Amino acid sequence: MDTVKLQVNERELTGNGPARRLRAEGLLPGVLYAKGTEAKSITVDLEALVTAMHEHGHNVILELEMGEESKGKGKKKAATHYAVVKELQRHPRRRSLLHVDLHEVDLAVEIEAPVAVELVGTPAGVADGGVVDWEHREVTVRALPSAMPEVIELDVTGLTVGHHLSVDALKAPAGTKILDDPGIIVVTLVPPRVEQAASTEAVEPEVIGGAKAEE
Repeated sequence: MDTVKLQVNERELTGNGPARRLRAEGLLPGVLYAKGTEAKSITVDLEALVTAMHEHGHNVILELEMGEESKGKGKKKAATHYAVVKELQRHPRRRSLLHVDLHEVDLAVEIEAPVAVELVGTPAGVADGGVVDWEHREVTVRALPSAMPEVIELDVTGLTVGHHLSVDALKAPAGTKILDDPGIIVVTLVPPRVEQAASTEAVEPEVIGGAKAEE
């Protein structure tokens, strides 16, 4: 997986007020975590981050440029950090991004990350009315940052009604390992749903015997 360059800047002001002002300027407040060092409060360009994740997936490796580029004597050269997105905080109603947590990684050390499962093909049982029922949409994968896949494909063309495919049906790409229990069900093709009539015809109770004759 290629890295994507992203300019980030350290920020001194924290809290809701400064964060709102940053977002109004197109910047996303966040925190960069690194093992053995103090977490850094940062800002990133919101549009650039969204574009990177859209084009390369949630597990994109970000090549962070901290500070200013060196353009002459006396200016400090930008420090480069490699990081991945660990958590995104969104507005509960608008779903807009509010905050990002980035974790610095060593490109020579394996990491663990969730990877989405992508279904490939049309199940054979769909012709019989079968309906795809997702049960496990992502798996945890261990790999070097550069080898972490965007998705893991699952071929469902042979799936028939009443049958399922589990984690053990997934093929881990070279250099990766799926950590989830192999027996966990990923997808099932359930029988067609039978629609019940909205109303049923009323059945009159049967009268047994007649009225008692008057004496």
